[in-house]
Amino acid sequence: MLAAVTMVYNEPEFIPLWIKYYGEQVGKENCYIVDNGSNDGSLDPYRHEVNVIRVPREYKDNQQRTKFLSEFCSSLLNYFSHVIHVDIDEFIVANPARYQGLKDYTANWVKNRKSVTAIGLNVTQLPSEEDTIDFSKPVLSQRSYVRFVSPMCKPCIIAKPITWSPGFHGSTHETVFDDIYMFHMRYFDLQYGLTRLDRTRNMKWKSEKDGQHQRVEDETWKKWFVSFEKFLKKGLFYSDGSINETLATYLDQLREGSSIDSTGRTKPPMLTPNTLFEIPESFKKLV
Repeated sequence: MLAAVTMVYNEPEFIPLWIKYYGEQVGKENCYIVDNGSNDGSLDPYRHEVNVIRVPREYKDNQQRTKFLSEFCSSLLNYFSHVIHVDIDEFIVANPARYQGLKDYTANWVKNRKSVTAIGLNVTQLPSEEDTIDFSKPVLSQRSYVRFVSPMCKPCIIAKPITWSPGFHGSTHETVFDDIYMFHMRYFDLQYGLTRLDRTRNMKWKSEKDGQHQRVEDETWKKWFVSFEKFLKKGLFYSDGSINETLATYLDQLREGSSIDSTGRTKPPMLTPNTLFEIPESFKKLV
């Protein structure tokens, strides 16, 4: 059996998308949303559809959040063979050329493998080519490009208890890549991003050092999208039965550059090449 877990605070746009996608992948009865003090009512319509667990909130505390979710997801392995953990704007996809979905993927799990690290892809809007997102339609059908970024290469499907590092970028498990792709919906829309930035800038944070990239000024955000337009385009990230050569090189660099920190958790290097890959048509209706 397979479960999916996320933690949220006031995410009215992404909650229905997350429930729809992961509900189809694992069954809504196996979806767990940890509500970290939401006060906008965005979860109210779904409390009888999925498992909602409310925990108190004083401020955004990444250390506390990581510790809780490491222990919670590990404990679910008493009831499930595999557990997915993602943020509310993260959608992991098993390569449709090889698998019918995430349940099919975990049914063919490699024996004794502790976890799988997703290939991290930021869905990236080019405003000169693409319209503002319509949340009523599949997101990937409205976007053409992704950017490989190592921070989104997260160990997100586990079969053994795990301790993640803050941000869920590293863990006590070795880094193992496979045909699992993480589509991160942060840079997928310039205008929506401005709305979300306003929300995160007004949140209480335990540490001013945490989440700086989630609290930039509007002008900085807009400049990033101008820069995206200048990135090199390297073709489809997957085609003809194999991963793009350039993307494969990035994954090799990530494996070779990973280290172990003082807590015994993996510490991946920072790789954020200024290149874009096209999204294959076979992926476009999945999310």
